[in-house]
Amino acid sequence: MVLKFRLISNEQDDFIRDIEILDVQTFFHLHEAIQDNLHFDKSQIASFFICNQKWEKEQEITLFELSEEEAAKVLVMDNTKIGDYMQGTHDKMLYVYDIFNERLFFIELVEILKQDTSIAYPCCSFEKGQAPQQIFMDAIFNSQPQEESTPLDNASLDDEMFDQQIFDDSLPDEE
Repeated sequence: MVLKFRLISNEQDDFIRDIEILDVQTFFHLHEAIQDNLHFDKSQIASFFICNQKWEKEQEITLFELSEEEAAKVLVMDNTKIGDYMQGTHDKMLYVYDIFNERLFFIELVEILKQDTSIAYPCCSFEKGQAPQQIFMDAIFNSQPQEESTPLDNASLDDEMFDQQIFDDSLPDEE
């Protein structure tokens, strides 16, 4: 069985992607299909969240196991079949591709199809619009602060720029 998912973005109004994937494939296959289609850097952390009909997060599916304590509660993409969690049209999930800034795609199961043996799954069956730009954490943390000019950089400080009375009035009285 083929599951057809529609991805939309809250950042780009015209962005739409339809990804078709076999129900026996894993969330990791879907993750890679999204990353490949959008030309995102696959080394960045990402997670899926199975949601209820109000888009409220219910179950997290991570890219890799986080810790031994959380292993019982959190599923891992590589070991989790999509068909075990997404079974009916209008099932919803979030794909958080920027964990630090909570940037994500809304994903809904829009159609269940018969498998076409001539197609290699997963595949993108429809695309429209530009994807939001991926932000690299390395670039943010390694960027050099740029010197900003201030209005005083090119000005000389003189008495006309300041009202001395403001400063004098705020001084405590000497005893």
